[in-house]
Amino acid sequence: MSINEFIKKIANDIKLNNKDLTEEDYYYILKYIGVTKDMSLSEDIVKFYHNFLDNLSNSLIKYETRQIKDDENATYYIGFYADKKADYKEAIKVYFPVKYEYQISALKTIFLYLIRNSIKSTVKFYVKATNENIVIRFYHKEDVMPFINYCYKNFILEDLLLKPNPFIATIHGIGITCDDNTVDTYNGTLSKLLNKYFNYLKVNDKLDFASDLDFLNFINELMNVEENPEIKFNIEAIYSNIKNILNHESPVL
Repeated sequence: MSINEFIKKIANDIKLNNKDLTEEDYYYILKYIGVTKDMSLSEDIVKFYHNFLDNLSNSLIKYETRQIKDDENATYYIGFYADKKADYKEAIKVYFPVKYEYQISALKTIFLYLIRNSIKSTVKFYVKATNENIVIRFYHKEDVMPFINYCYKNFILEDLLLKPNPFIATIHGIGITCDDNTVDTYNGTLSKLLNKYFNYLKVNDKLDFASDLDFLNFINELMNVEENPEIKFNIEAIYSNIKNILNHESPVL
């Protein structure tokens, strides 16, 4: 699904159902585009993770872990070699939208790559199927392309990966974004922008004019008047990513 197809589908759904979507609705839609709901491997993923941590605890590798939520909504974080949180404005967020059946293998490969190369990073992963089931925040931009090249040379990525949501620019199918996570995430900010955009179109009876370029112009106007530097950083990142996608250009690292 392209950005334009996404925008026009939402506009058409709003017209047909006369329903107001919330920021949470947009976030949910973005997270599950192209994904069949599945949590059949959740117990296996958790078991693998805890076994991995047991082995890691007997090593000298520096790491930290965190878990939020439980059961099918459980989300896990593991940070490698990090004494403090990343400087979000210098870090790069990498989406590795692996197909659910390969998630355990992908996590093992990613963990070992990061450890072997002593890369400061944080990995977030879900136990159920989503199109953002593995997200890696690299603390240093220069570590990103070697990782992507490693994956490209060693795996058939078009068979391994799902497509991320259409607003995330990719290199070899691996998504690249950045955000100032102190205020909100990339997709969190994007959900707010979509909510504002479609509310504006509906109030002004302009849903028929919804398009990718119109949304890009809408973001540009908001970006130019935003005074909060953290929010502005996220909006600029989204604007840049959409522009790269529409121009068929790779994200700039």
